[in-house]
Amino acid sequence: MQATKYRDISLKCGIFLLKLVGLWMSMNSVEERRRRFTLFGSVFALSYGVYVNVNDILHSFDDLSHCIFLTCNTLCILLAIFKIFILSNHRTEFKEIVLYAQKHFWHDNYSKEERVLYGDCQRFCKLWVILICFLTQASLVFYFVTPLTANMSRNKSDRVLPFKMWVDWPLSDTPYYELMFTFQALCVYQIGAAYICSDTFFCMLNMHVICQFRILNYRLLNMWPVIDERTNMTEYTNKCYTKLIDCIKNHQSLIEFCVKLENVYTLTILGHIVVFSLLMCFDTYEVVLAKVPTTTRLIFLFHMIGSFIHIIFFTYSCGGLIEESMDIATATYAGMWTVLPMNKVGKMIRGNMKLMTVRSLQPCCITAGGFFPVSLKTATALMSSTMSYFTLMRERSAE
Repeated sequence: MQATKYRDISLKCGIFLLKLVGLWMSMNSVEERRRRFTLFGSVFALSYGVYVNVNDILHSFDDLSHCIFLTCNTLCILLAIFKIFILSNHRTEFKEIVLYAQKHFWHDNYSKEERVLYGDCQRFCKLWVILICFLTQASLVFYFVTPLTANMSRNKSDRVLPFKMWVDWPLSDTPYYELMFTFQALCVYQIGAAYICSDTFFCMLNMHVICQFRILNYRLLNMWPVIDERTNMTEYTNKCYTKLIDCIKNHQSLIEFCVKLENVYTLTILGHIVVFSLLMCFDTYEVVLAKVPTTTRLIFLFHMIGSFIHIIFFTYSCGGLIEESMDIATATYAGMWTVLPMNKVGKMIRGNMKLMTVRSLQPCCITAGGFFPVSLKTATALMSSTMSYFTLMRERSAE
């Protein structure tokens, strides 16, 4: 499970984020101590973020825009804490998922045609990782650009920090200001990594499962050799039966993998969906209606764009899993099973194909806490609820 074994940059990036937060698996006692120390640091940074933002809210009830800014920060941090708690609670299942993917997904043992499908998956994952990391980085940078811009018109005794500390300490003086600024910057980046690491890796796992279903679909369609006058139908049937058994085993293992993936991530998905509309509503309010500095507006602009792209990629990968798992039924039925002789092996092939077709009609899916399957329809419903919340906030603020 070492990151150096993976050639794909998207996998390396996803593993790096999980290691940075302390959620990646350890293989020995040294790595386990390092993981626990990193996880403790992440929890400390998240707890500090909740304390600072909630404390500032309690002192800023007269400023609606600033309260929304702080509330949005708090929701993101609480969501990150929830995701860390869920993944930590499912560490054993998560390790099984990663080990299975390492053995059966992340390798070069594919045919020429299958490498094309795997290459498409890798390109999609790279695009996903580049976009999510860039937008997260852009949003976090403006948390520090905002106070630095404000300090240009202030003297050194009145400098502001990225997040106000309601304590009676000389935080505007050197070196306390520089130390606190650096400490808050480190906490913000740790919070950002904790916020995106779970979903980033989940989407990549989802896309790799989709790729495996596409490869299985290809194998089912191409497991039937060309028949001519010299074909021995008995040998032909036996070869087809052997290939079909391999496809059935692959199909069963993919279904089991999806079940484990669902068990690990279903609650994190539910938490993100519950909070998403509210976060997007707050982002839109800060970008469109709030009277805030341009740098603060840019924080929410990048966060809004990132959240929108995130939910589109997220629901697309979940919806793709439903479609590709159901397409196995079509690929199974489209085979040349009708020309096989009605001997013992031929009847076994027909019976196995019937069972495989029936099982494929029940799609593999990722649900939100078991309440409903996630697909692109989920994204449209969330965007609709976001606009409803924003319209309500706009009307209330206009009164």
